[in-house]
Amino acid sequence: MLNIYRKLIISMVAIVVLSFTNSTINKVQAVDYIKKPSETHHQPFEPYQNPIVIPDPKPRGTVVRVKEITTYDVVVDEAKIAANSVTMADLELIEVKDKKDINFHQVDCYFYAKVKQTQTKSTNYGTSTRWREGEQFWLSDGGKYVEWEPWSEWYAGNKW
Repeated sequence: MLNIYRKLIISMVAIVVLSFTNSTINKVQAVDYIKKPSETHHQPFEPYQNPIVIPDPKPRGTVVRVKEITTYDVVVDEAKIAANSVTMADLELIEVKDKKDINFHQVDCYFYAKVKQTQTKSTNYGTSTRWREGEQFWLSDGGKYVEWEPWSEWYAGNKW
């Protein structure tokens, strides 16, 4: 009977030692894992690897008012223009971001038109303009959409 108790105590001690050893190994691995840098494009706050250099004299910010004007062409039904019943809904262009949102197999596209959008930004210090062209189309379900080409570069007499 004494041998059974001895074997039981030895096995319990072995389990406790193994559990403690395994726990210690896991903690060491966890600490090592925490020390590894994370996969990020952001610079860590601490420790400061790259010192912040502020030029001398320090720049001072000034508020500049920017006036932005967006102008675009849109096709409107001639009957609405003749009846003087054009609404803001007629002037809106819904930009197609993903063609999957429109089920072209269940609706017909019955009208296409080339349109252009111009954006002008101006301040007291200069004016710059860019533009893009697109294709507006009307669908038989009543939707009027536009697919824009990419914007041009900003054009100004003095490049910003």
